[in-house]
Amino acid sequence: MKKKLSAIVLLFSLGLGLLGASPINAAKTSNNNSYEINLDGAFIPLDVQPFVSHSSLLIPIRTLSPLGLSYSWNAASQTVTIKNPAGDVLTVTLNNKIASKNGKSIEMAVPAQSKNGRVLVPIRFVSESMGYEVQHESIRDIIFVRSPDYASNPGNPDQSDLVAARRAAISLPITTDFKILDFGRTKHYHSYTFPVGRADMYEFFDSYIYTIVKIEDGKAIAIGQYTIGDRSNFSHKAGNITGKNTSDPVLEPLLFGVNFYRHPNTSIIEISYWEDPETEHRSMKSITNSGYKVYSDIIQKVPNDL
Repeated sequence: MKKKLSAIVLLFSLGLGLLGASPINAAKTSNNNSYEINLDGAFIPLDVQPFVSHSSLLIPIRTLSPLGLSYSWNAASQTVTIKNPAGDVLTVTLNNKIASKNGKSIEMAVPAQSKNGRVLVPIRFVSESMGYEVQHESIRDIIFVRSPDYASNPGNPDQSDLVAARRAAISLPITTDFKILDFGRTKHYHSYTFPVGRADMYEFFDSYIYTIVKIEDGKAIAIGQYTIGDRSNFSHKAGNITGKNTSDPVLEPLLFGVNFYRHPNTSIIEISYWEDPETEHRSMKSITNSGYKVYSDIIQKVPNDL
């Protein structure tokens, strides 16, 4: 038991990007979380970070183009006109709560705004007005937008291509049937740990809370959460976590897993993995990659297809 516990503690302290800081002290309390946008299963690069205004999330209007939305900008009237493939027309004016859909006035909770030369609009209002479904996943602060005819893969990701399968896994919104842990902290960074050679399970870490996720029938289902206190004991836990520390059986598949961690506000990804994980000669290795452009790039190829 001591050997198993020591291995897990080593994995979490080295492989999850704690960099010597305790999880409790690693995050700063703030409401300025970073948001990611996923459109029909694909993450979208953002040149201007979305922000919250009066409980509404505003995003650059061009972010929604992959859904088939087209837009035009009238500088004189400070108005953007948005069209969807069905022919609906939505007109939004900067700093004005009154919008127009197909000639009829609609009031928004917050007006469109300008930031760094980009027009930002309330994502839920615009998406739902144009016939799209919006879901905010609070565990990772990811906004999922789905077209009416979008259908995710009904089965589990194809395990033959681990990079693609793992990217598909993190592209699914996490659902749960228990009350999630939420301490109002900024999700300072994102880190994923997968079992060796698998993409049907992962652990997500946001610098404070660990979330265990299983992929079943094309869905990402959270089965438990925890935070770590003294000596690797759980200070808080939720869901299917029955033990008192990181030797909990739920964590067994992640014991010698592969970790992907993005350094905050950089393009650097750190990959930590165990060389020869099935033998007594196992040792932890770490490599870095500066190829991060979009959120799914956090998942990279690991030597020996681990």
